[in-house]
Amino acid sequence: MNAPLFTNNKERVFFFLFLLIILALTLSYKYYIFLELKAQKTPLIQAQVLLQYTKHKNNNEYFVLKLKSDFGNFYTTSKEDLQNIQGRLINLRVIFNKVSFLGFLRGFYAPSFNIILLKEKPINNKIKELIISQHNTQIMQEYYLSLFLAESLPKEWRSLVQGYGISHIFAISGYHAGILSAISFFMLGLFYVPLHKRYFPYRNKFYDLGFLALSILVIYYLFLTQSPSYLRAIALYGFGFLMFIRGINILKLETLFWCVAILLALFPSLIFSLGFYFSCMGVLYICLFCKYINLKSGIINKILYIALFNIFIFINMAIISYYFFNEFSYLSILSPIFTLLFVVYYPLVLFLHLCGYGGILDSYLLAWLAIDINTITLTKSYVLFLATNLLSLLAIKFKSAFFMLFILNLLFFCYAVFSQIQTLQ
Repeated sequence: MNAPLFTNNKERVFFFLFLLIILALTLSYKYYIFLELKAQKTPLIQAQVLLQYTKHKNNNEYFVLKLKSDFGNFYTTSKEDLQNIQGRLINLRVIFNKVSFLGFLRGFYAPSFNIILLKEKPINNKIKELIISQHNTQIMQEYYLSLFLAESLPKEWRSLVQGYGISHIFAISGYHAGILSAISFFMLGLFYVPLHKRYFPYRNKFYDLGFLALSILVIYYLFLTQSPSYLRAIALYGFGFLMFIRGINILKLETLFWCVAILLALFPSLIFSLGFYFSCMGVLYICLFCKYINLKSGIINKILYIALFNIFIFINMAIISYYFFNEFSYLSILSPIFTLLFVVYYPLVLFLHLCGYGGILDSYLLAWLAIDINTITLTKSYVLFLATNLLSLLAIKFKSAFFMLFILNLLFFCYAVFSQIQTLQ
């Protein structure tokens, strides 16, 4: 695992220029689609309803719809008396004249009219029906649709997972991709290894199993309602797999930089994605931890290393996470434990749903949901946010910045806990 990603700077320059060309082609194609829609003024668009909820303004009630189309996600509103069409396919006319190209890239709002519900159902409809049939309450149905198909998490569950600091394990992303790839690798290995030994021992079984696991991740993506974060995870998995085949250390910081560059070239709208920013920072902290904290031999040392790893990543994400989502609860200190338990929980409930017993844990989860969570609203600090990002970049070069980053976030977390304790007295 010591092969270099590039042998000299000339290769780096050429690859960077290649990515610039890819970026230019990607933006040109998106601009072409944008002009086509713009020319129609009120284009007829087929989309899937990702989210539907009501809002009130000036004593008027109307629906807000989040839609997924071939060119990306966007929002619209409707004053029609709509039934529950979340997850369904619709045709609608969109008033496109005020949409800018920048808005088109980042996701936009546009008025619409003439909404028509289509008889055709999404590809994942059978899976949704299978999940729904195993739960007696709507809130648990929506919970598992979110967990498995990336649908919107119910408000009650959003409050709970934010309070416990575990939103990341309910947003299908690289964490889920890692668990699913490990499960796929293990399950496929049970069938493939005997065949490998008997018929083609000359092949590298790890490469074959890795490719098959990647194929399963891609197939799973086709059944998701939406998950840009999972798409990014697949792209990173594919890139990492190619690097692994070449014997390149995928945890090197330069590898992360090129992964980010490739993703931005292929999906330029990611520059506007908060989720992409969190993903990049999370992976950066993983690389920094592996760079500066060495794993010693021995079972006890490995267990301590895993525990320290989870604590470090959780603490280091504190300032940037609470800058954007400033509802805090001291219960979030349990986040590293829940993150580790999720590695067991996720494949377990997946297996239970495949067997038709998906609702067996519903009563326990509903009891957990009923627990009252006290939260406080933290004051945003642009100085701390800027300092965290600066130290994150400096930590790439300096070990001292790495420890300063951790101490700063730890002090911030302790301050948040102290602030909540003060409100409870």
